[in-house]
Amino acid sequence: MNTNGLDINGTQRWYILRHPKPTLIDDIFSRKVSVSLQVDEVPLGAFEFFIPFCEINFRPSMMPKETDAYDDRHYNPMLDGEAFRSDLHSYVFVYGSEKLIDTILLRSWNRNLKFPLRALREKNGHYATLSREKMDSFRNAIQQRDFQISESHPVTEDVRKDDAVNVVDGPMKGSSGYVTEIRERNGQVSLTVAFQMFGNIEVQVPGIQIDHVQLQDSRTSHLLRDSVLSNFENELIDLLCHRHGAHGSAEQNKADSRQLDFLLKYAEMKFENDEDSSKFTALMLICAYLKNDAALVERYTLQVRQLLEDVEQPSTDLQCYLMTALFIATHDVNLRHRVKHYRQTHPDCSLTIRRFQSIAKKIKL
Repeated sequence: MNTNGLDINGTQRWYILRHPKPTLIDDIFSRKVSVSLQVDEVPLGAFEFFIPFCEINFRPSMMPKETDAYDDRHYNPMLDGEAFRSDLHSYVFVYGSEKLIDTILLRSWNRNLKFPLRALREKNGHYATLSREKMDSFRNAIQQRDFQISESHPVTEDVRKDDAVNVVDGPMKGSSGYVTEIRERNGQVSLTVAFQMFGNIEVQVPGIQIDHVQLQDSRTSHLLRDSVLSNFENELIDLLCHRHGAHGSAEQNKADSRQLDFLLKYAEMKFENDEDSSKFTALMLICAYLKNDAALVERYTLQVRQLLEDVEQPSTDLQCYLMTALFIATHDVNLRHRVKHYRQTHPDCSLTIRRFQSIAKKIKL
């Protein structure tokens, strides 16, 4: 962190720089920012800076297709890294003082660029700044979107029994019906949907994948899950299946370990909603368990127990969600009985809980 000089208020702030050729941003700040091109220039000390999306990974399925017959049925611009970052990837945010910003802008390497970096200014001419709190919120939002773009799948709505749905893929594509049964097996979900066929004859078709349907009216979806949480849940369900289902190859185990490292990079992600924040803590506990990190398991176990506040028997979906994560991480047989009882007495409980519990059945005590 560079500390040579303070701004007008005597504190350091985030300042906003912009470059008209965003492809150069990463090169400038990774290799040139601490290098002087003139002999008499003193190298800059270390300081904090942030470039949105400079290292983001693209989802292969969202990459442009080299064909005129590109099928965009599943295209979601919010999952397209190139589309989402187009308005932000020419900005760089620097934490320091006005003196530091002046120094950066006056560096010979910047002045010698065909298109030099410039500082964003307010209408009154002063450098535009962001408070630490606003910057933390912004970085967290970018981090969530980063995770979605690089690893996520489109969010599957929380379908419930008797919900009216449209089938958008698979053999029954284009048909409409209502859900009569939801089956979970090894963390995966399939539906039985009733269709009106041949006049007034109702035909029930089992085995329809949940991601092949959309709710006819999103208002009937009760509580749509946060997309980041949903993506974490899907990733962890797959990893739990590998751990407690058929054992994978050495290559699969290595791939799972890399995926866990990736998920744990986002451990400090924040959520505005208290319930989402509590669920994320439970998911981090499962991550730590799968990673076999005893210290992390202990840390998140304590946090989840504090969130439960000594609840003995869950009475809400959130309490059951937290207790399910505790059982997966600790293998406590009492916890298994409690979450099983909740499921049996609450047949309309969250689909995610049911998916996790379908895997939990395979955990050997």
